[in-house]
Amino acid sequence: MRNKRLYPILYAVTVMLVVTLACSGLSSTPGASNFFMATDEEGTNRTNAFSPSDDFYVFFNISGVEAGTAFQSRWYGLDLPDIDPNEPLQTIDYPYEEGVTKVYFQLTSAEPWPVGNYKVEIYMDGSKVGEQTFSVQ
Repeated sequence: MRNKRLYPILYAVTVMLVVTLACSGLSSTPGASNFFMATDEEGTNRTNAFSPSDDFYVFFNISGVEAGTAFQSRWYGLDLPDIDPNEPLQTIDYPYEEGVTKVYFQLTSAEPWPVGNYKVEIYMDGSKVGEQTFSVQ
């Protein structure tokens, strides 16, 4: 008899769990996602290994973000001679424009990039939302 009383309780808990999971799947959190690196501004040549003459591109998707939200990329050389790995090589800002769903930052140099390891960090309103590591070979 005691077990029969547990079935309605277990059923109710299961239903609440399913409803909670379904609702959380429907809501979208504003921000950036799907980060990747490429050698071109279309993002078709995805890679994490670049040549010294390449430009670096980092791409990501944006959803649910208000116009004017501040995005920033910070580019670092991790093991380059005479370069502090804690100081950005370059910082690039982008104020989000309404309707844009894919953003990229591009880092260029007139000189060949030194061989080594690099990373780029992406910030949204001052909070880090993504990071990509890559190398120059």
